[in-house]
Amino acid sequence: MEKLIEINVDPDIIVSNKISNIRNPEYIYIPIMPNSKLLINKSKKVKIGTPLLSTQNIIITSPISGEINCIKKITTIDGEIDSIEIKNDYEEATIKETKMKKNILNIKKEVLDKALSLFEINLDGSRALVLNCIDDEPYVLTESFYLMLEYSNFLEVLDKLSDIYKLQVSIAVKASSNFSINELMNYLGMYPNIKLEILPNLYLIGKDRFLLKHLNKDNNKTTVIKASEFYHLSNFLKKGRLKSDKLITISGNNINKPCVVKTKIGISLTDVLKVIKTKSDNSIYIANGLMSGQEITPKDFIITEEINSILIMEEKTQKEKEGKCINCGACTDICPVGINPLLLKSKYKQKEECLKCGLCSYICPVYINFNNQKGDKND
Repeated sequence: MEKLIEINVDPDIIVSNKISNIRNPEYIYIPIMPNSKLLINKSKKVKIGTPLLSTQNIIITSPISGEINCIKKITTIDGEIDSIEIKNDYEEATIKETKMKKNILNIKKEVLDKALSLFEINLDGSRALVLNCIDDEPYVLTESFYLMLEYSNFLEVLDKLSDIYKLQVSIAVKASSNFSINELMNYLGMYPNIKLEILPNLYLIGKDRFLLKHLNKDNNKTTVIKASEFYHLSNFLKKGRLKSDKLITISGNNINKPCVVKTKIGISLTDVLKVIKTKSDNSIYIANGLMSGQEITPKDFIITEEINSILIMEEKTQKEKEGKCINCGACTDICPVGINPLLLKSKYKQKEECLKCGLCSYICPVYINFNNQKGDKND
């Protein structure tokens, strides 16, 4: 824990505490992952919840109602890939899949087991459950906003999980999450099985290994669920709703009004940016955080489930000239897992242990970008 630090942030970048809604994009794109099986034909009409493809026993469903248009190349955080393009009919028609929609107070374990399996969650054998509502990345508030938006539903579902699976339940938030802390304190008296854990504003404390160590929890007997994942489970149990929308933080020093946006999964980034005003055209776009994210090009980029934020930064702040290593040792000293970032290219074991947290690049006085180091092709 001694190597976790508080990241200095620009005080002028303030994310609004109001959620902006981007509804009804004209097109939605569903990535076709390798080894996926298509369950739908071209020109087929679909509704929200219609199965589109299956991959590794997981069924991917449509987040909108409309018509299958074509197979189109898109760009995701993992690179270029084929996708199913769906043209929106704006009717918001939903398939009649309401078997899970029932009073959570009366739900049985076998029903919960089935629901949890759909979201790849297994609580059998766990003694504790931690709801992780922590955003580690500077200028990102996505996880904490899920809690702010859904705290009453979250508490109800967590209480039922605690009762059915005999779990010690904790909600982990950072001390800076003032709104969520205040709201939860008003309600927790009704849920004695749920404990609020307020953690220091340290970078990486939201990672499971550091979070559980800080909470003194047994890694093998504790299940950690991110608030963004729990949102979909809660919606399914409470409303019978499959995955269709998500939250992302849009912020940075080249945007007029940083905000958290609620939008459809599969929307193009260009559609999202239509409602965002930048300060200048000279921008760099970074997906999933300034510290550990990656630079992207907005054209053809799709907001998939893995995306939690888009940072729009002034280019001049991101293009410091990279110099030659001066062997100061700062990168090794700050590394949370104690490896030498300079050896990442050749030391395969160290490369496997690397958290890709970006602290080494953050601290480097000559601006070496260690994230660009790559091993051999066979690595």
